[in-house]
Amino acid sequence: MSKLLKSYNCSQQELYSVSELAWANYATNNVGFSLLKGKYTPKYGTDSLEDVLAAKALPAKQTRDAVPENVRVQLIPLWITCLANQRRLKSYLEEVFVGDATKVMLTAAGFGYYPDAANEVWEDVHSMNALGLTFITDHSIPLSAGTTNMPAGFIATYTSGKTAFETVYNNYIQKTIATFSGTNAKIAANNAIYTKLTKMLGDGRLIFEDNDILKAEFTFTNLLAQIAGTSTTGMRITVKDSITKLNVTNFKATVQPGDITKDADGNKILILQMSADKYWLEVITPGYPPYSNKEVVLTTGVMHKVDLVLEKIITE
Repeated sequence: MSKLLKSYNCSQQELYSVSELAWANYATNNVGFSLLKGKYTPKYGTDSLEDVLAAKALPAKQTRDAVPENVRVQLIPLWITCLANQRRLKSYLEEVFVGDATKVMLTAAGFGYYPDAANEVWEDVHSMNALGLTFITDHSIPLSAGTTNMPAGFIATYTSGKTAFETVYNNYIQKTIATFSGTNAKIAANNAIYTKLTKMLGDGRLIFEDNDILKAEFTFTNLLAQIAGTSTTGMRITVKDSITKLNVTNFKATVQPGDITKDADGNKILILQMSADKYWLEVITPGYPPYSNKEVVLTTGVMHKVDLVLEKIITE
């Protein structure tokens, strides 16, 4: 399932605000519209506003993500157990397979997936576990080295960890698919609003082409400027390592509503200029735990500071 692309070049909240303002202008100037096309009745405008309200009522991304995030919280301790079991397997493997055989056997045991698995790439945890269990089963005799290396109960320990993870992981996948469908439904509703709005605005500019003041009232960029507020409104985001106290420069921030995602691109500070509203913030930094479900309330004319201090994930 592919993600539906939005057709509007603004935040979701800005789309709603512009739409409400534009349809109010339509109501005020309905006579001119009705002379152009028969469909432009007062009811056409009220129905359009109801469409906006219906789209706003669809669950926002942070609401839809609440269930998958809750499942993710369940995954974390199981993920930690799987990584610990994999490191134990590495110790047993390196005890009995030496020289050139070590690298080959590590690959066969799923260690090619370990780096990404350690960064919460769940599919790679799944693949690592599958190869790891197969390897233990196929090589239990040499790994045990009699009774001097891998304990007899380790295969049960590994299997238990794998099964527990995959039970929740499968649930996570199903919830993520549901969330993805919800995202597309929200964007589809917003796109429909935007398409209907821009057609009305185009006709408005045609009707009032000789009246610059009214023509401006049916120009999307002008309406957006009216509701967007000052350009100094937004977020100033930094991420600092808890040990080195140095700023990290490879993080990415996602803001909802609006489906705004931006990379730091090597900068120590990420500036997001946005309109005043309530937002949900997620920051992803490779090698660090994600920072999510943070509610940020922006005030017009204020650059809100989000200074994060994160502890690096230790994979060995």
